[in-house]
Amino acid sequence: MREPDPGTALRRLRLRVLLKLMALGGVAALALAFSVQFVSLPGGSAPQPRTLDLTAIETGEVKRLRWNGRHVLVVHRDAKLLDSLDSIEAEALRDPRARRGRQPEGLALPERSFAPDWLVVYGESADLGCELDLVHPDDADGWPGGFEDRCRGGRYDAAGRVFRDQPGARNLEIPEYRMHGDGERLILGES
Repeated sequence: MREPDPGTALRRLRLRVLLKLMALGGVAALALAFSVQFVSLPGGSAPQPRTLDLTAIETGEVKRLRWNGRHVLVVHRDAKLLDSLDSIEAEALRDPRARRGRQPEGLALPERSFAPDWLVVYGESADLGCELDLVHPDDADGWPGGFEDRCRGGRYDAAGRVFRDQPGARNLEIPEYRMHGDGERLILGES
């Protein structure tokens, strides 16, 4: 019978120890990842409110900003955008009364806002989270205008309600916000 080589046995021992340490490290990393999901850290519970001066936004202009890790659009709607809401037949929209959309309580319809000439909406499509562009009624070929997503061209009206036969199944989400100072300030994150 042949005697085992001491160098081979030592290499095998090192390899076994290394593999066991790697497995132990993987289990520890997995346990840490799961525990972070269930533990809330101080100060991380609610997003900080953000104030926006509305007097700096001209009629027909869109202000893009980031809040709570998401894109937010603040639209100062002009008369044509508001008129486009009245021109849309209810049958053209998937959810004309905005019953399934996530939005604060008390928004007026069809504008879906606390003040008719202002719309505050998350600037991401409801299906894939694609960024949105405002399409003015003057530039909309064959549709009343509103929002169009950059990925698949999904369309929403100027109140963020999804049109029928579009990729998105839900209306655009509206964050919690309030208007203050006779419509001069908007505070995101305040209900």
